[in-house]
Amino acid sequence: MDLCRIDGIGEMTVQSLLSEIGPDLSAWPSEKHFTAWLNLAPWRDISGGKLIGHVVVPGKQRVANALRMAAQSLKDSDSYLGARYRSLKIRLEGARATKAMARYLACLIYPMMTKGQTWVDRGNEFFETKRRERDIQALHRKAAALGAKVVFQA
Repeated sequence: MDLCRIDGIGEMTVQSLLSEIGPDLSAWPSEKHFTAWLNLAPWRDISGGKLIGHVVVPGKQRVANALRMAAQSLKDSDSYLGARYRSLKIRLEGARATKAMARYLACLIYPMMTKGQTWVDRGNEFFETKRRERDIQALHRKAAALGAKVVFQA
């Protein structure tokens, strides 16, 4: 397994990950448990089924900080992860987008270290075409809810 194949993750990030956690991730049954331990999972305060707010948990995780720096390095990357990070930056404010991308990187690392899966970058164009297809489907749903029909012209 070569974690450096993931865009944004360098040798220093891998070294900090291995020095803090080690090569065995069997202490966490799933990637959700792993990201929660890193304080990268969203923590919502819910009462009576209603969202009251988001709880910010202070943490001193060196691995989480390394993943945040790796996420920030994707800003100018011409890859799938770079396009995903830029899309998150548009929708969320800076720190929330960085944390969300760091969580996604942790979710990529977990199966690589536990199951030996590999990461294949699909590229910026793949992300943009998928986003365009999602936007078109959303337009069709909104038009159908209003009783209209969307027709695209070339």
